Amino acid sequence: MREALFSILGERSRGARVLDLYAGTGALGLEALSRGAKSAVFVDYGEAALGLIRKNIELCGFADRSLVVRRDLARGAAFLRELCPAGGFDLIFLDPPYRQGLVDSFMWSLAGLALLAEEGVVVAEEGAEVEPVEVYPGFILEDRRRYGDTTIWFYNHCRKDVA
Repeated sequence: MREALFSILGERSRGARVLDLYAGTGALGLEALSRGAKSAVFVDYGEAALGLIRKNIELCGFADRSLVVRRDLARGAAFLRELCPAGGFDLIFLDPPYRQGLVDSFMWSLAGLALLAEEGVVVAEEGAEVEPVEVYPGFILEDRRRYGDTTIWFYNHCRKDVA
């Protein structure tokens, strides 16, 4: 699934500033770094996950382009403004536990945070049976793909000509 995802993203990883939320092992952010991303911020709350992320960053040799942050995203995401590079993140990976409404919650808060670069994309993973919201304030679902019991949604900024 990761290979398919990055095939869809194409060259978007090259030079990208990446935010990997609910990072787990850090696989998505690390894959982006291996494909030429400029930097990646990994956010998770669990100590085991954070240990894995740090170990994987070190093994891959990306310590100089990575930042690992321990935060419980269920308590809010406003802290991300402080970590946001000028112009925003080019890729935001959102891979929370499935079927808990966490993608929906984060997408509603994203509009007010101004984290995504103008041409950036939010890539969200969810259980395949969950139907995506087509439009959030400032964002529109551009594509969705299903891989077994997982679905991947791609959100971009709404263009001015989209009602």
